[in-house]
Amino acid sequence: MNAWWNLVKKEYRMERNLVAVLLGMLIIGGLWAMFYNRDSLGIIMAPASMLLITATFVPAILMLKSINGEVKQTPHLWLHCPYPAWMLLSAKLVVAMAAMLAVLAVDALFVYLTIVFISEEIGVSTGNLVLFATEVGSYLGLAIIGLSIYMAAWSSLVVVATASVRSIFGRFNWLAGLGIFFLATWGVGKFHHTWFYDRLTKWGAFKINLITADQVLPAAQHIGAMEIYAGQIILPLIVAMAVFALSAWLLDNKVEV
Repeated sequence: MNAWWNLVKKEYRMERNLVAVLLGMLIIGGLWAMFYNRDSLGIIMAPASMLLITATFVPAILMLKSINGEVKQTPHLWLHCPYPAWMLLSAKLVVAMAAMLAVLAVDALFVYLTIVFISEEIGVSTGNLVLFATEVGSYLGLAIIGLSIYMAAWSSLVVVATASVRSIFGRFNWLAGLGIFFLATWGVGKFHHTWFYDRLTKWGAFKINLITADQVLPAAQHIGAMEIYAGQIILPLIVAMAVFALSAWLLDNKVEV
């Protein structure tokens, strides 16, 4: 455990400056947007929603940058590390996820600040708006965490696969990464439209009700609950674990310095 935690601290030291700059830019940009639109703060909700989408890609981008940088710049140190590859990848993932959560926290801060200022304008109590935003944000946060882990797994495999075939394809080893990218996008998209995918995911149905919605939107009582299948959650997580395991195996056995 101490060895793994040391790897996490090493990854944190490597990425903290970049993440600090990113968070600083978001905070400055958010404060500027609130000041510039102080007469119509509701507009802030649009960029806040876009930031949620952007945050989803943060772990994948950081994993891609971190693994690619170490493979290219310090392979003799990283690939000869006495620890197994899964420890290295998981340490990177933890730091990447922490960075994403920090971005989400900044986003949530500005959403709550906006709620405080606009609640009287729209005729809804601040408390009800905060409860509604917290409930919706919790569901969105869980979805973003799951999706970001899934994308981070594939971005890791893109880099590792590219490095694994360097001795075979030479300067054309990027084709392996391109192939993994198309598999993760076009290939998975095609798979989602097959009967086999439905058989794997259409089980364990449950419904999600927004219990605070009727306190904010009077018409919300006529909105039905959203139905989700447990298989739609579990299958991507299994795939992400399998992709991470494949990346770790390739690092341990196929990547050459």
